[in-house]
Amino acid sequence: MTRRKGSVRRRVLGVLGVVLMAGALSGAFVLPADQQGVVLRLGKVVRSVQEAGLYFKIPFMDTLVRYPKRLLEYDAAPVAVVTSDKKNLVFDSIAVFQIHDPDLFYRTIRTVEAAQQRLDDSVYAAVRIVAGKATFDDLIFNTRDQSLVEATVATNNQTKGYGVEVLRVAFKRVSLPEENEDAVYRSMVAERSRVAAQLRAEGRSEAARLRSEAQKKHTEILASAQRKAEEVKGKGDAQAQQLIADVAVEAPDLYLFLKTLDFYKTNLPGTPIILTPDSGVLRLLKGVSSAP
Repeated sequence: MTRRKGSVRRRVLGVLGVVLMAGALSGAFVLPADQQGVVLRLGKVVRSVQEAGLYFKIPFMDTLVRYPKRLLEYDAAPVAVVTSDKKNLVFDSIAVFQIHDPDLFYRTIRTVEAAQQRLDDSVYAAVRIVAGKATFDDLIFNTRDQSLVEATVATNNQTKGYGVEVLRVAFKRVSLPEENEDAVYRSMVAERSRVAAQLRAEGRSEAARLRSEAQKKHTEILASAQRKAEEVKGKGDAQAQQLIADVAVEAPDLYLFLKTLDFYKTNLPGTPIILTPDSGVLRLLKGVSSAP
């Protein structure tokens, strides 16, 4: 009888051990590197787990809710907005986001699908804000990258309150509404033509200004050259006069002879000159020839 009771006890203990081991194993879980999650106890969050590894929870009381850690992409529905210069545009946008706080995420919206619905509203609001401050040309040509940065910041400001970080908002396509594509196209052509005509007029004006400045500089350079030439000529004349004055002092007969020849050359060009024996020029020539 005692042996039978001992055998029953061992069986009961064995069953209890198996149950306890099964419970312990059911309480263990592995979190891979691309996942994160929260542990619920009776429906309430008791802790969040974000690092890869082996974890334990209380069997039959705790529940693990897993969320992706990778980047997620949401393709927002196309929205029509009005730019600051009253142009209608249709934006087809995407948002790249990540769950960065699983605890807050579960407490506020709980599912990825709910997050995408919130993102749809947030992206629409952000695009309206950005487009409302920019012109048509800015969004299409000039500051598109800056507009994307502003849209990302505006969207992230709305989503961070439920544990989601928006890393990037991008415009897949920006188009005109079908009903006014032709009108806007004609307006764009007219505007481009006006800008081109203005640029050509400004170019002609600038060319005329440059030509005027070049002519002015040309005139100034010629005037400066003439002044310098006159200065050089004046200095040369002064030096020549000084030399003549020196000759008049040192050799008065030679000076008189040269002056007489200069007079004949200037006043009687090509006229034969007859010299008499008593001619002053002849006397000067005799004097020069007889000079030692």
